[in-house]
Amino acid sequence: MDYNLFKEELLLAIQDLADPEQSVSLHCIDKNNGSCADAVIIMKKGGQIAPTFYLDDFYPWFCQGISIERIARRILELNQQHQPEASFALTDEVHDYQKMRTHVCYKLINYEMNRSLLNKIPHIPYLDLAIVFYCKVTAPNLQNGSFLIHNSNLTAWNVSTDDLIRDARLNTCRKLPFCFKEMDALIRELSNDESLLPSEFSPNSMYILTNQETYFGAAALLYPHVLSHISALLGCNFFVLPSSVHECILVPDFGVYSKPELEEMVVEVNSTQVAKEEVLSNHVYYYDLKKQELSL
Repeated sequence: MDYNLFKEELLLAIQDLADPEQSVSLHCIDKNNGSCADAVIIMKKGGQIAPTFYLDDFYPWFCQGISIERIARRILELNQQHQPEASFALTDEVHDYQKMRTHVCYKLINYEMNRSLLNKIPHIPYLDLAIVFYCKVTAPNLQNGSFLIHNSNLTAWNVSTDDLIRDARLNTCRKLPFCFKEMDALIRELSNDESLLPSEFSPNSMYILTNQETYFGAAALLYPHVLSHISALLGCNFFVLPSSVHECILVPDFGVYSKPELEEMVVEVNSTQVAKEEVLSNHVYYYDLKKQELSL
């Protein structure tokens, strides 16, 4: 059975097994960089927030011999486990910006790869990127719950992009504090295997900048004073390699590497090791200690 038939059969199975009070629908969710993913949403009557289940996560299960009925039952179980608790009142707040403003955060995405999406959402150009905004939902049973803020939200809230950036600048740093580590320390922490270190670099010359959840952590580039503090700590200028939307690699400029050779590496890694929706940029940025400025 191919994926398209699997998708149809699974949707029917979930609809047959779901409670009468639940609405089961299939959506094509716009993802980063022009990609789209099929997702099932199981919504209680009168509900406004529900978990999203991407079907490409479950197709491999079917290919391994798990029946469609078992997959459908598992999705319904997961949906029940990840329902917001009754005390979670964001559904009542979503139409009131004064109540939502503390949830607004920002992230970085590629500008050119998301031109179509950017027509629909408030954004601020930044280098070859765009600063976009989302509401980070924090509630029991929800992990990385969020929704992207669209132009329609601005209209409903009667606010401007300036309002969003002002609030997001405060909230993102607080909700998602930055994390700065040496690359070799991080690799040892994750794998305990130094053989995974890139052979082209001395490990002591590479650093990871992200946030404590490694969730759209490249936005840490925007945090006030973070880059200036890092440059003061390193005592030199540095290159910023956009390894994904979730983190960046910082390489101190000791005159060993040129920007073109670093960009060649970024392009290679993006094309072979980074999922399409997680690519941030093929360009390398440069932070100047004296100017306290990040540039292309």
